[in-house]
Amino acid sequence: MNQLSFLDIEKPKPSGELLRDKGIHRAVQHAEEIHNDWQRTALDFLYIYARNHDRFSGEMVRMEAKGIVPEPPSLRAWGAVLLQGARKGWIERIGTIHVTNPRAHACFASEWESNINEV
Repeated sequence: MNQLSFLDIEKPKPSGELLRDKGIHRAVQHAEEIHNDWQRTALDFLYIYARNHDRFSGEMVRMEAKGIVPEPPSLRAWGAVLLQGARKGWIERIGTIHVTNPRAHACFASEWESNINEV
């Protein structure tokens, strides 16, 4: 019979937020290894995008950035950019919307509202 030891029971499990943050951090590190100053370039693009759009998803920002911001090895790197934009007060999460990427199976993603809007 396989019984759990006391040590197995007491081990804290990583939270979803912690695992998300670790994944985002790894994705940004990899993007920086491939494209020097990737995060700064992406953050600059986000600022300009948010200045000209009321509401949007990360997917919309990513699609508009093609050809301007180098594509990171993992699209998760964009999560860091959006979270940083939120911490700076440029954007605010207001809800969720369905993504259009077929590989994402119409899952939900954050909808963002700009706080620096010039539209």
